[in-house]
Amino acid sequence: MRSTNVIVMSAIALGLGGCANMTTTEQRTVSGAAIGALGGTAIAAIAEHNLATGAAIGAGVGAAAGYLYSLNRDRQHVAYHPTNRHSHVAHTKKPSTAEKPIQVADQRLASSQ
Repeated sequence: MRSTNVIVMSAIALGLGGCANMTTTEQRTVSGAAIGALGGTAIAAIAEHNLATGAAIGAGVGAAAGYLYSLNRDRQHVAYHPTNRHSHVAHTKKPSTAEKPIQVADQRLASSQ
């Protein structure tokens, strides 16, 4: 029994560590699959059917739900934060405070002549 616990804990650690370099869409899809697999297994156990089949069906449904949820969240983010997508707009440089008095003095000289 002890070796089974070590294998399960190692699988959980590898599964969680593997999510570090994923995009948010991939993370939500994998999370949905994991939650769906647990739910499918629980439903199969209650209904006294094959647990592996319940887990597989639950994982598929959960992965699809996680992916669709991620697409919806991405669309909402773009709709409510449109300025993040306009990085191509050129910004002008503000004149420093040292340049302003010189410009004012040049304008006074030009108007007095």
